[in-house]
Amino acid sequence: MLALLAAAACGSVNPAPVVGRPLSTTQLKFAVMDAVGKPVYCDPDFYPIAREGGEQANAISTYPQIKADTGAYAAIVAHEHLPSGDLTDAQKLVAYKAWKLLRALTLTETYNGQAYVFQIRIQPTGGTYQMVAGQMRVDGVVSVTSRTATSAPNCPICLAASTLIATPRGPVLVTDVHVGTVVWTETADGSRIAAPVIEIGSMPVPAGHMMVHLVLADGRELLVSPGHRTADGRPIGTLERGDSLDGSTITRWDLIPYVGEWTYDLLPAGATGRYWANGILLSSTLTSGLGASVR
Repeated sequence: MLALLAAAACGSVNPAPVVGRPLSTTQLKFAVMDAVGKPVYCDPDFYPIAREGGEQANAISTYPQIKADTGAYAAIVAHEHLPSGDLTDAQKLVAYKAWKLLRALTLTETYNGQAYVFQIRIQPTGGTYQMVAGQMRVDGVVSVTSRTATSAPNCPICLAASTLIATPRGPVLVTDVHVGTVVWTETADGSRIAAPVIEIGSMPVPAGHMMVHLVLADGRELLVSPGHRTADGRPIGTLERGDSLDGSTITRWDLIPYVGEWTYDLLPAGATGRYWANGILLSSTLTSGLGASVR
């Protein structure tokens, strides 16, 4: 009897046995969205502004990548009621939209793989933004634990943590730049001078955030949020292959998922707020108080 009581008491610490067939991660994400709502995120097709060609063009170009992940693709096709054969362009757009939503939702495994926890920002139709937290079993049963009012997503417009900043003593990781660090900046007349950093900023990255990976003809390359601006004020997200940038030409422009947790920026003293990141001249986002929070 004591053994039975002890077993019952211990059983209250662990989750009840899972009932039903375990689902794939993609199927579990769809289960969360069906139960709670679709995540609100920084959509690279519309942030900072809509790119030429829009979602449809990107849906077509990204389709081979989506289809290559056979497990996830099968789940998308099933959930969106798409045919099993080749898709039309309109159907590729449906699959692409679902793929972006899946990337914006993170599930964290818990209870030795028997359940997952999630936190998702949603906006009910006609309502205010909410942050919804909960748990789901591996068979797709969702339990909401909290709903709290929140704000719209604050989309990062800064640099990847691996970015090197030009200084008189050589390149320095952006994560090692502090207020007072002396960096190279450009004056209004185009001269390069040394100036101290007067402000630094960083921003946590939301799930599903995409960064622009661009490569120039002369070999320089950069990983940066789409909203960051060039020295002449153009958002990186609006550039295309063949465009000129800092005395060279863009030969590669791709959106790729960012694996870091924060993006970073800095503001050098002077009138322009410009500095060199991986050798490419950019404008600081801190000059207008956008995006980054002082840290």
